[in-house]
Amino acid sequence: MRLDDFARAAGVPTTTVRLYQAKGLLPGPRLVGRTGYYDEHHLVRLRLITKLQGDGFSLAAVRRVLDEWEQGRDLDDLLGVEREVGDLLGGPQPVVLEPVEVARRFPEGVLTPAVVQRATALGLVDLTEDGRIRVHDPRFLETGAALAHLGIPTEVILEEWDALIAHTDDIAARFVTLFERHLLPADWRGLGSEESADLGRTLDRLHQLGRQVVVTAFDTSLAKEGRRRLRALFPD
Repeated sequence: MRLDDFARAAGVPTTTVRLYQAKGLLPGPRLVGRTGYYDEHHLVRLRLITKLQGDGFSLAAVRRVLDEWEQGRDLDDLLGVEREVGDLLGGPQPVVLEPVEVARRFPEGVLTPAVVQRATALGLVDLTEDGRIRVHDPRFLETGAALAHLGIPTEVILEEWDALIAHTDDIAARFVTLFERHLLPADWRGLGSEESADLGRTLDRLHQLGRQVVVTAFDTSLAKEGRRRLRALFPD
């Protein structure tokens, strides 16, 4: 990929790519003549850097994390670890859309400036330097549009998201604690690439099981609450 295509695939401005390269966080492109080309390895590393920054790491802290991984490892090992971590922690990759593309997915007139501002404040979207909209998780766009077409006001959808995410943050923290206490080996910093991959697969399995547990618990709670409400509406 050339620079513009690479930045678009990663969902970041080209200036961010150049900044990470200048800071020594991202290797330069492979040169063919006078043209630079980026590949999957660059993309995996850039997504990992972006994820760490999103979690509150400064660029200096990101560099220390990457340097620590690099100690005693060759490039292939490092890239393998980055791919495992990036796949597990990165989640769905953001998409960058024109405002008109986003608006088309919703009922006409519901995406007011106030709604977009609220979605931005919640971290669901942000505006790129060229005026496009970066959606951090396309699933929210799909679900939000579907709820809006059912007739639920977009302001209410965002309010419910804000309330729900507080609960899911607590659930996620509980599963991470399970991983740290019962599955993460004490010598995890010294693991080789194969052991790191095994640990990544364990984390992925815990993720899948956690999702299954949450869905099951939700179905149980919904059935229980539904029966309670119906009994109140239709008493014997």
